[in-house]
Amino acid sequence: MQTIVMDDRGHAWDARSPVLRSLLHCSIPDFDSLTYLIGNLGFVAVTKIAPNAARIRFQPETASQASVAAALYFLADMGIERTVISHPDQFAEKMFPSLAQTIAYIAEQVTTNYQPIFPVLTSIEQPLDMHANSDEALSSLFARWIDSRQAYDSTTLASLLPESLRARFILVEPVNERLTITDVGSGFEIFGETWQKNARGLPIEETPDYDYGLWVQGIYRRVAETWQPRLDEVDATIRRPHRNDRIHLRYRRLIVPFTCKKHGGACFLGASVIDFREQKFASDRLAIEELSM
Repeated sequence: MQTIVMDDRGHAWDARSPVLRSLLHCSIPDFDSLTYLIGNLGFVAVTKIAPNAARIRFQPETASQASVAAALYFLADMGIERTVISHPDQFAEKMFPSLAQTIAYIAEQVTTNYQPIFPVLTSIEQPLDMHANSDEALSSLFARWIDSRQAYDSTTLASLLPESLRARFILVEPVNERLTITDVGSGFEIFGETWQKNARGLPIEETPDYDYGLWVQGIYRRVAETWQPRLDEVDATIRRPHRNDRIHLRYRRLIVPFTCKKHGGACFLGASVIDFREQKFASDRLAIEELSM
């Protein structure tokens, strides 16, 4: 039985499409890409199981409005009446005898699980000469950047990144005009182990929280355009689909531009230090402690 997935922009794909796997930079044969797409990227899967019946798989907490709407239009176009609806994290399935009941149930689930994001994403650029020295880890990275004459050498940074910065870093390079993750530190755990293992090769905006990723991409792009290091005080509420929650973070992030020794192209290293003192909520502090272990 063919499974069609609706992406977060409402486009339909065959779930087995090699083109889709290529676009998602998913080359691991045994990786359960369908579960990941539904649970983390907000896709909706539709499988026709009888002439007028279909199985729908979606995650209410992460499903995008575009993917839900596309799936419902797809069902209507196929003349589907009876549906079986399942969620990746639940064993029990729900059956509905009419499309109208299916639409009502999905709308209720999406509305119930919608949570507005507060506060908005904010990033305030700070003067490097004034604030870089206020944090030893970021100051060390800035000093290494100056000493390196902007030539990236992973060997030179091998001790600094894991130790002083707890491996909270991302290396980004332009690939086909898109800023793409080429390395990610083991300390960058906010989106879970599965995403971390498969992040290399993904455009930087394609994080499980797409809005946050798109916002971060814009800041890296400004560094790429100016070729100047940038230090920011960041206040962000980030969605974590693998935990079914959101976490409020305050952190300092330094992005420095390099020329890669291996191929002579541009690359951008971003490293961050979480400000534990500024976390307002006990639940957020506990989550941050887990991320920093």
